[in-house]
Amino acid sequence: MHIRDVVKNCSGCCTIVCVALLLSGCAPKTTSEIEEQPTLAHVMEPLLNDASEVFWDSAGFIDTYEGTTDLTPTTEEGWQKVIDAADEITRLSGVLQEERYSLNRPAWNEISGLLAVAADRGRQSVVDRDGAELFEAGAQLYQVCVACHQSFWSNNRFTIASAETQ
Repeated sequence: MHIRDVVKNCSGCCTIVCVALLLSGCAPKTTSEIEEQPTLAHVMEPLLNDASEVFWDSAGFIDTYEGTTDLTPTTEEGWQKVIDAADEITRLSGVLQEERYSLNRPAWNEISGLLAVAADRGRQSVVDRDGAELFEAGAQLYQVCVACHQSFWSNNRFTIASAETQ
């Protein structure tokens, strides 16, 4: 007996139940199973910003009246946080160069690529356990962020710079 014979011989209620059961197998079970494309705002904040903050919070010194605090990691866990952040920045550099975000703008892609350069520098500073170099990598990352904001950020949103529209 085929399913069409069962459906044909069932009452309307049974038909609805059978169809509902068949279709329920096609739908995702939860909303977490649905892959959403992050908006540019979500890529920048919290993803890129949070990863960048790890660099900036892991390098340099804080001077107060009470003394100086060195922010350089002192544990494997601290250094690993920087590696993880570097990996995330490199991943996001690639994401930002996707056409949906870059709109094929060469300047956008160049600046996005510089994120990975700064991340690689930070990753190498971890390998070398070099807090001063990690500080320089964080400064380089900051400069890339500033360059992007100066070129593409206007009125609290990313836009196409006027130089690129001509």
